[in-house]
Amino acid sequence: MKHGKGVIGCSDQEMKETFDVNVIGPHSVTNNFYPLLKIAADCNSQIPLSCARAAVFNISSELGSIQNTKTSFTTAYRVSKAALNMLTKCQASEFIKDGIISLSVHPGWVRTDLGGPRAPLSAKESVEDIAYMITHCTKDHNGMYVRKNLVPEPY
Repeated sequence: MKHGKGVIGCSDQEMKETFDVNVIGPHSVTNNFYPLLKIAADCNSQIPLSCARAAVFNISSELGSIQNTKTSFTTAYRVSKAALNMLTKCQASEFIKDGIISLSVHPGWVRTDLGGPRAPLSAKESVEDIAYMITHCTKDHNGMYVRKNLVPEPY
């Protein structure tokens, strides 16, 4: 996938491919693992709702924030991450009845092929931040869109 195009330069094919990866992929993985998440939640029913019981962490991006959008740069990516955030909210409202929480997580701007060499975070630092979020999230974070230290990100 190539990113960087605005609305006019973004083809239907690019939008479809980006949605396949960033929305359909997480949706499919979660649906396929749902029976196992439910078993984990049932087996750990004595534990308060948290990642220690059962949770879905969707990797989003600050570029998926509708409120913070000031440019159309990377349109397909932005729109797909906003859709992933909506999927997370839908999962959160449906899965909670089975003891499973769901969050969208902005991993930070990471030095990867997508993030580029100017990004301030190494992959290791980003993973450490996500591990912190996994070990500290609670039912109060269900349906939230968060960044480092579980700080809420505006939808």
